[in-house]
Amino acid sequence: MELIDPRTFLLVANLLGMLFALVLWVQARSFPADIHGLRHWALAIALISAASGLASLRGIVHDGLAIIASNGFSLGGEFLLVVGLQRYRGMTPHWRPVLDIMGATLLLIVWLTYGVPNYPGRIFLMCLAHIGFFTVGSWLAWGARPSGFGNRFLGTVFFLGVLVALWRIATLSSGLEQGEHVEHNLVQQVYLGMFSLGALALAIGFILLTGEGLRQQLEFLAAHDPMTGAFNRRAFFARASVEWARAARSGRPLAVLVADIDFFKKINDAHGHHVGDEVIKDFARRVGELLRIPDLLARFGGEEFVILLPDTGAEDARLVAERIRREIAESSARTTAGTARQPGYTVSIGLATACAKGTALPAPEALIATADAALYRAKQGGRNRVEGI
Repeated sequence: MELIDPRTFLLVANLLGMLFALVLWVQARSFPADIHGLRHWALAIALISAASGLASLRGIVHDGLAIIASNGFSLGGEFLLVVGLQRYRGMTPHWRPVLDIMGATLLLIVWLTYGVPNYPGRIFLMCLAHIGFFTVGSWLAWGARPSGFGNRFLGTVFFLGVLVALWRIATLSSGLEQGEHVEHNLVQQVYLGMFSLGALALAIGFILLTGEGLRQQLEFLAAHDPMTGAFNRRAFFARASVEWARAARSGRPLAVLVADIDFFKKINDAHGHHVGDEVIKDFARRVGELLRIPDLLARFGGEEFVILLPDTGAEDARLVAERIRREIAESSARTTAGTARQPGYTVSIGLATACAKGTALPAPEALIATADAALYRAKQGGRNRVEGI
């Protein structure tokens, strides 16, 4: 006497798959719009669970459902798994070639069901499809970001799906087959059970991956300005305190630059706030390309930015500031002469330096205030210039 009826086990597993598909669908509606692929995964898990459920009812429901619809749902679900992963990674899926192959495969399934009935042929054909989709899925999952437990778990589940399909092909010639109906075929029971549990594992992997992605986004937004990607004020002071402590111990100098885009209000008034936002993003991008890895760029509000330069004395800090000023002015001159829609602009910069040798290192706020006073002199002196002590 069996402790658990195979059909009952498969039914419960498939219902759990549907539940996880619902969880993914809810995630898709509540997660940020730039986390793509969740709706595809939700539908994919639902289709795969339905496919396994219908296959387990062979002999109870019509073969058109238990065989044709089941295999069609399986192919569609595995295709959507891959498409969802591609969208999650920012890739553009190429639908047509794969859909053509899937259509041809399903036609062969119909022929092997009604034309020339061939149960092993159907199993072999579907296993080849599983191997193809799961191999691509494993590759996409291992390359997904963020790299961590979620993407490794998901990649492993896909790889195990490949192994299960290979094992199923091997059983076709092993003499273990005992008929097409689930209740008479232990191998098919095990295969469908693994398939159903695999759908659950895939859903868990997707939830883990997107959860880690959301956490990474939230951590980034907590420390960065969302428009420019530069550090925000809170994160700047948190990281600057580390550099201040290191400079106080080593006696090495550090410098602060305060930069402000000239006549920014006129840019907004003349071109609109959208263009003004583009100018701010352009400035942050250009400055970021000129700085070293240890340097910190932060947006303090509006068009004002603060730059921390560790291990940098007054002379080197002025060279950096002049390089930034010159890059902005020259790129703006090229923009004005060309046909670009973004208006030209310039920047004024104030700088201040400090060194702990023989004296106490001023607090970050005090050094920024000194640089801000130098920025005011640069504005008063005609703008598009660098001032500092």
